[in-house]
Amino acid sequence: MIPKILEKYKSELESHRRDSIIISENELNLLSPDPLDFKTSKYLGYPFIPLTMEYPKDKNGNVLIPTVQINFAEIPKSDLFPEKGILQIFLNQHFNFGKEDCFVQYIREEQLELPYIEDFSFLKDEFYSNNPFKSIYTLNFGKSFSWASATDSQYQFQCEEFDDLSIEEYMWELLDEDSYDEFSEFFTGESMGSKLGGYGYFIHGDFRKIENRIKDYILLLQIDGSDEAVYNGEQYVYLHLFISKKDLSNLDFSNVYVDWEVSDN
Repeated sequence: MIPKILEKYKSELESHRRDSIIISENELNLLSPDPLDFKTSKYLGYPFIPLTMEYPKDKNGNVLIPTVQINFAEIPKSDLFPEKGILQIFLNQHFNFGKEDCFVQYIREEQLELPYIEDFSFLKDEFYSNNPFKSIYTLNFGKSFSWASATDSQYQFQCEEFDDLSIEEYMWELLDEDSYDEFSEFFTGESMGSKLGGYGYFIHGDFRKIENRIKDYILLLQIDGSDEAVYNGEQYVYLHLFISKKDLSNLDFSNVYVDWEVSDN
């Protein structure tokens, strides 16, 4: 809901909205074996890997852990994302929230008809000890949109009430408790949650402000670890994947930028 003090800017606020796909998770309370179809969207479990592709490994030849799989055929139709194909994220066995610990690949529509790996006995339970997920999750998707974000560098709404302050500064310095809650829900709550597209929520700041080469990249994926049902509860963890619009249009995921944010509970 638009804060009352900003209702006169409704049309301008609406112009800043971005479509997004909300992700909801359901824990299966198991690590292996994976009872789900190889092609289905999931956290952990066994991925769809055509036999013509090499299974992802790190520079030392150790197998990577399949951590996120999103089948675009299962999400609501969107002008931004492909209708078919599978996005996959693999993490290093010794994962420590580094960019180098994460590998992203895309399985194209035509590859989905190829024979695929069915035996994943090489993925031992002990390989998962450093993975932020502790169980397989099924994923469901819903079409939505992001109104705003106080922490996303690409959200540019300003008005005279802000008096050159950032949205966060305005919330902290000028508003009473009720107004603060209203603003916080609109400018912060709207950007939280696991999603594809839309505006992101950032604990320590949007890295696109610092890294000039990705300043125009859009949010591809956000995984929200503030929900203890998803992560192990020891830390709040956010995963952000950014991609250029051109690369996304061309289904080129080789230049995806990965950013992890970690904060103690």
